[in-house]
Amino acid sequence: MEKPKKIPLEKELQKVSMVPHKAKKDMQSLTKDLLSKREGLKHGENREHTGENSPEVPLPEGEEQKKSMRQSDRSVSSTSTCSSVAYSSPESDQVFSEEEDIQTKRKTLRKTKSWKTFFTMVHWSLRRQNSWVQLAGHEGNFKASERGHILKKFSPVENACLVALMEDVLRPYVPTYYGLVERDEQTYIKMEDLLMGLEAPSIMDCKIGIRTYLEEELAKALLKPTPRKDMYNKMVALEPEAPTPEEHMQQAVTKPRYMQWRESVSSTASLGFRIEGVTVEAGPVKKNFKKMKSRDKIMETFVLFTKGRKDILAAYLERLENMQAALQTSEFFRTHEVIGSSLLFVHDRRGFSNVWMIDFGKTTPAPPHISLRHDVPWEQGTHEDGYLLGLRNLIASLRDTMRMVEETAEATSESVAQEVEKETVSEKTLLKREIEENTTNGENKEL
Repeated sequence: MEKPKKIPLEKELQKVSMVPHKAKKDMQSLTKDLLSKREGLKHGENREHTGENSPEVPLPEGEEQKKSMRQSDRSVSSTSTCSSVAYSSPESDQVFSEEEDIQTKRKTLRKTKSWKTFFTMVHWSLRRQNSWVQLAGHEGNFKASERGHILKKFSPVENACLVALMEDVLRPYVPTYYGLVERDEQTYIKMEDLLMGLEAPSIMDCKIGIRTYLEEELAKALLKPTPRKDMYNKMVALEPEAPTPEEHMQQAVTKPRYMQWRESVSSTASLGFRIEGVTVEAGPVKKNFKKMKSRDKIMETFVLFTKGRKDILAAYLERLENMQAALQTSEFFRTHEVIGSSLLFVHDRRGFSNVWMIDFGKTTPAPPHISLRHDVPWEQGTHEDGYLLGLRNLIASLRDTMRMVEETAEATSESVAQEVEKETVSEKTLLKREIEENTTNGENKEL
């Protein structure tokens, strides 16, 4: 096996951005109004308690808003359920989406009787709308719930999977299922909030398997392989040279062609997994992994994601190895075709870390006459998903990343030791010269 390349950790880790998210202009305007209202109410309450009716002394321009924002920051818990309202990752990306029509409209916040509750939700939106929601996609699929839980839009397929998984050996590796609830005439799946209690969580989503489309989807597309301009546009946006000359001329590609091409662009087809998105310590969301196929690049991403912390890498590795052992004995896994599912990696600054199996919207029972292995290449009709192939490659990549980090640390230590030794030798040489010069000067004076 080719020896992984060493990475100058300190130089690379400096690239990890810690700049907070910028809120959109319309949300800024709304929050400013709410903050002013909150300050007005607050001062009004103070006057009632103290009996003072004198007008307030205006603060310098800009200071009042800063003061209000500092106070508002304290009003929202850093471990709020809202902080992880969307931790899973359905096929939401514009290039890798299974949906033919991409939703572009956002739901507006509904009216509430309490302005304080409304303010809390707006404040959460400003702080979190660009973190895991963007990383996962499809903001409308999730809804805030009480502390420790989240609500995900009902899917009969995913609901059936979660019900079955609660009775399977894989239960410790999936979010706990709490049944169905109704909100605003909409049915939701209630499940465990996997980010609860984390401080500045770092999150990575990895799609597992050698394909992200069902055999039924491909078969349906093959029945009527109509050239489509929208899929051609998606293809050229990611890789301009991908279409054939004929496809360029037609400015259209068929859905089967697009579905199979998109898996070959990333590491899905070659390694059985791909990185969908990463956010480090609640920082900016990075999703520029669509064309990442190189194992070295994937390992570099692991280093940046964990900041080269061997304890976190080791914890992830142990969790994946235990998960692999559980999969081998799982009745659910043996009888289900797991497509479009992800592994969610989460850790925080304190070193708490975990990996979870999520997204079962395309996980369906295999035909009764088929016994799935999950570790062989897929051929149409076999229903093999390559889940174990991807997991094994992911485990091997993490193990090599740990080795690379250790070797880099050793090389850095040796380099530092060599520099110290050089400085020591240099100091000794200079001291020796000074002694010789002083001795010679003394002899010359005597003469």
